[in-house]
Amino acid sequence: MARRSIRLFLVQTAQGLTPSSGGYKANRSLLQSLTRCGDGVTVAQICYGFDDEVKLLANRAKAKGIDPKVEGWTIPHLTDEGKTINISIKTFTDEDRIMNVVIVRQPYNEVYPVRELWQDTKNYLEGQTPSGRLQILIDLFSAQISEFEPTHVMFNDALTMKITSEMASRNEFKRICVIHTAEQLPFGPYCGGIFGHCTSPAIEDKLLRGLDGIWSVSKAIQKYAWDYGKLPTKFMVHSTLSYLDKETGGMPLVRNNVDKFEVGMVNPCPHKGLHILLQLAKALPHVKFVTWTSWGSQEVHLDMLRAMPNIAIEPTTRNTDEIWDRIRVLLAPSVWLEAWGIIVTEAQLRGIPVIASNAGGLAEAKLGLKYCIPVKLVTGERADEGDYVVPDQDLAPWVESIETLVFDNKAYEELAAETALKTAKWLNSLDDREHEKWLTSMMDDKTQNETELTNGTGKIDTVTITGNNKVENGDNVSNSIDVQEQTSIHTVITSRNGNLPKSDHTEGSKKA
Repeated sequence: MARRSIRLFLVQTAQGLTPSSGGYKANRSLLQSLTRCGDGVTVAQICYGFDDEVKLLANRAKAKGIDPKVEGWTIPHLTDEGKTINISIKTFTDEDRIMNVVIVRQPYNEVYPVRELWQDTKNYLEGQTPSGRLQILIDLFSAQISEFEPTHVMFNDALTMKITSEMASRNEFKRICVIHTAEQLPFGPYCGGIFGHCTSPAIEDKLLRGLDGIWSVSKAIQKYAWDYGKLPTKFMVHSTLSYLDKETGGMPLVRNNVDKFEVGMVNPCPHKGLHILLQLAKALPHVKFVTWTSWGSQEVHLDMLRAMPNIAIEPTTRNTDEIWDRIRVLLAPSVWLEAWGIIVTEAQLRGIPVIASNAGGLAEAKLGLKYCIPVKLVTGERADEGDYVVPDQDLAPWVESIETLVFDNKAYEELAAETALKTAKWLNSLDDREHEKWLTSMMDDKTQNETELTNGTGKIDTVTITGNNKVENGDNVSNSIDVQEQTSIHTVITSRNGNLPKSDHTEGSKKA
């Protein structure tokens, strides 16, 4: 029987075609990996970007012999003040043969201030007539999805979930939500804990349970979804391309950073462990720290960092080689339910030791390597300014870990070598086509997802999930059931070419 063709349409909510956020980079990497599956897969995305990004990526496509077919048009919007603003839309095909529909960030930002769009979305979800500007997005999304004729539509936002539920062609494609944070989910202590996530919990809960698939990017998120919402989800790690070298698609260069001295952290903000970083900088004035700002870093957080003489602050970077070429150790002290921690895997593949908390999926990303430190997670309580209230933490194991890895070269080199080898082995054990197989399985009406659950006694119950993601045969599944600590489809570790990454900043093994 011939394999059925996949046509996946992804809706991205990140700012920029090359976002720095790990979750959005992983979304794009999924599209890239699917295009490499052969002629049976076609992918497209609608996203927010800048004119210079479109030009850059179109030129890169041309350089590789691909006609980007850049086109554009505008959609007029009349403001309440009587001013007409033209929203610019660009379409093009990039070097990975991904078809992109780009909503240009300027003047989009003028038409859709963040908090006003949040309120418009909330009103729409709750049954009110969409505002004029929101109707523009609804019409645009619906038209582009319909024109593409997808077999699957993937997203991580409630607006798209609602739009696709009302489309006339709704039954012609499968709908999938990717859960990148616990805050997306409409239940549990972290519901709506980050602004913009989960605006209408009751409505979103109902919409989620009507989807064809829900993808949890870690076992921690899968367990949270079941424990607090009895919501069955599919656990898969991100596509392997999420971690590989962005230029070559192969294993990244392994660093030998024993001669470096800075301890680095990305996205300093309260739930990512800002307070632990500040306390460490105070306790270790002889250690140099460096941070790269990202989506969670607000001005008030930067002011705290500026007050510490041994913390350098760098702007957001989309070229993570700037990070890996500079730091000796990566610090990942999150105190929220981290979904995975892509940056942890990226660092470890490059032979850079990571000192991380055991929060959520970070423990999974650490792969059993040394320096995974227990923390007290946030409870969901928030301060007046909106940040999570962070419990007091035990600083001693963090201080000890940093002093060892910064000042003991022998201990550093041993862990760096183990880190690169173990992480490469793990990556090589993954099935490159797992996501494609999952998408294909949905296209057979007779095929149902199966999520394995354990009740804590070691007995495995198989819960069948129908097309609308509801549990069947669930009467024998008690409320105490926990999600099985399952592994990827292939658990036998193999290397694509029999080699593992080399040290001394040489090029390592390649993924086929």
